[in-house]
Amino acid sequence: MTSNPSSEPTLPSRPKVLIDHSLGRVAMPAFFRDAGYETTTISEMFGRTDVRDVDWIAEAGRLDLVVAHKDARIRYRPAERQAVLQAKLRMLCLTSGNMTAHDQVECFRQNMTAIEKWWPKPGPWLLAVRRTGIEELPLVDDESDPWTSTSSSPTRRPLLTTPSVRRETK
Repeated sequence: MTSNPSSEPTLPSRPKVLIDHSLGRVAMPAFFRDAGYETTTISEMFGRTDVRDVDWIAEAGRLDLVVAHKDARIRYRPAERQAVLQAKLRMLCLTSGNMTAHDQVECFRQNMTAIEKWWPKPGPWLLAVRRTGIEELPLVDDESDPWTSTSSSPTRRPLLTTPSVRRETK
């Protein structure tokens, strides 16, 4: 008896993951590899760590990689933001800079169920990965950066209270 392939459930394919050097070269790549993801780091991909953001962003997009990193401000820098948009990159950003490698891994581990729901969604998108859950961050222009803007507009809000941001928990 032959089975009908169209009637068999198929699991969504797991994306390949690129780990930025900001998350380290050992613990975070090991976490994703142990979870069954094909994983590489910027230093493995390019043979060095001094790769310009726009270059690894373009290559990650070309290879359809999901990028894990710690640079939430990448979305405010015009060249990097444009590269992310052109590459239709899918990004996971650990937003706390004060974590040990073990804490970083645990933060991703506790959020993986919510993160994995995003795999089938086409890019570009940027998810903040926090101890409290994940949150989609808008890819905005540099005029909207609440940390560098000189505007004193009362409608300008800090990043975490932007009402258009969707929040998901584990």
